[in-house]
Amino acid sequence: MVRRRLRVWHKLGLALVAVGLVPLVLAAWLIADDGASRVAASARAYHLATAEVALQEARGLLARALAEARALGQVLARTELEATRREALMRAQLLAAELIDAVAVYDRQGRRLVVMRAGERDDAAEGARWTPPEAVGERERAEVLARGYRAHEVAGEARLWLALTVPAWGVPAEGTGGDDEGPYAFLVVAVDVAPLSTLVRGLGERHFDDPRRVRLIDQSQRVIAAADASELGRSLRGSPATAGVSGEDPFRREIAYTVDYRSEADSGEALIGAIVPLPELGWAALVEEAQVEAYAGVAAVWRTAAAVGIAVALGALLIALVLGRRMARPVEAMAEATRRVAAGDFAVRIEAGGRDEIAETAGAFNTMTAELGRYRERLVEETRARESLSRFLSPDVVERIVGGKEALALGGERREVTVMFADVVGFTALADEREPEVAVAILNELFTIVTEIVFQHGGVIDKFIGDCAMAIWGAPEERPDDARRAVRAAEAILRWLEVGNAKWKKQLGREIELAIGIHSGQAVVGNIGSDKRMEYTAIGEAVNVAARLERLARPGQILMTRQTRERVGDEFASRSIGTYDIVGRARPSEIFVLDD
Repeated sequence: MVRRRLRVWHKLGLALVAVGLVPLVLAAWLIADDGASRVAASARAYHLATAEVALQEARGLLARALAEARALGQVLARTELEATRREALMRAQLLAAELIDAVAVYDRQGRRLVVMRAGERDDAAEGARWTPPEAVGERERAEVLARGYRAHEVAGEARLWLALTVPAWGVPAEGTGGDDEGPYAFLVVAVDVAPLSTLVRGLGERHFDDPRRVRLIDQSQRVIAAADASELGRSLRGSPATAGVSGEDPFRREIAYTVDYRSEADSGEALIGAIVPLPELGWAALVEEAQVEAYAGVAAVWRTAAAVGIAVALGALLIALVLGRRMARPVEAMAEATRRVAAGDFAVRIEAGGRDEIAETAGAFNTMTAELGRYRERLVEETRARESLSRFLSPDVVERIVGGKEALALGGERREVTVMFADVVGFTALADEREPEVAVAILNELFTIVTEIVFQHGGVIDKFIGDCAMAIWGAPEERPDDARRAVRAAEAILRWLEVGNAKWKKQLGREIELAIGIHSGQAVVGNIGSDKRMEYTAIGEAVNVAARLERLARPGQILMTRQTRERVGDEFASRSIGTYDIVGRARPSEIFVLDD
């Protein structure tokens, strides 16, 4: 009888263990399969990211080449210089260029005028030299004017080149009979793409220990950058790596993909390839790696999953069913909570009684989610504060307030500051002549640029008073060259105004003029107002003197007091225009005007 009971218990135990092992094995398989999928996805993402790095470098090369080309265009458009002088300056600029080897100049109708080369190379055989086109067609010129540049196909026989077309904006000299619309000329420059091969070689060595794994191809699927020089110019059209590429211009769309295939070599090696387009040029980056290396982590996941599954299965024979079920409930709850946290729900909490490890883990998880929730709230509030404050204050003030260095409370302190007032001369007449919306739009555009220039020079926009802007230097951050920064900003504003007036004169039939006054002295700086509405501003004699000085200035003038003149030293050319009695100041002030 005892023996029969033992057999029944034994059979029942084996049945319960078998029933428990089925979901256990299934769960282990699902987890391993999910892990393997994630590892494979990570490998593919790693290849795509590597390709993106290569494209970022290609974009950088394009940006640097465009900057050099536009610098050549600026020299060409300096019509106040003699033609021979401009040509000499362009040749000097070309010799100093890092990327451009040659430049061809075309007139407005696209006719080629002259070709300049940076210098002869040792390997400059006729096939290795870039040959510019005889003319730039109307369609190509329209694309250049619409986009600001045009990237041509990579061309050349013994060498690979990227040809860029850019406009040279300028106004013909007076008396030449030319109009002032459109570009002054067009430039087509030749950029050597050889540095990209060095780049992809380094990426391959760093990421895959094989320099041949990364290549760049153009829209005709020709290799333009590779570690192996023999690969350059080879067409990959019809190869397994680009079998899915179709269309006349396949890389003008931002559609990246990965593909598994076998190499064309005799070994037939299984590869994983990633192709990421560069729409700006119609290029793409191709990253390849052997599947046995790329998916090595997948096999490791399965081996680990098998080992863990066997260990757990053996352990399940020794663990009581009730205890297993008791532990499964909080684990499942934790998994669900983890998924909800991954989805952004930081309010989830795990209920787990007892004092065992599961309960401790649940408590730690609850503490973590609470901290994550509070951190997200702080981050959201801080982001909102930065966005709101950046509309009114410079980045320095915003960072001090958000970081807690500058309290949002009433009060101020005496500081040595430099104050600038910039007023639009004759704006009342302009507002009377135009619709209010037009006048406001012009004022907003002008003040947007003034604000950006002030911020770039370390200043703070204190306020806008009608058509006048007030800026201060020395608060909240004090620098030894605050006065020089203020004068530099004033000069930059007037320089920009020359550019802006080219447009406004066409639109309005008149130019916008500014009168600027600058003074350095003592002022009380801080939050002024009430608890409900406060403003970070400066008050004192320094502000009053700068305001009076701006009223004395004529259109296009920058006036400053002797106090400011002494602080800026000899950096700026200026001359005294006499001594004036300024309202609100007990003693006369010597005034200086900044020379053009």
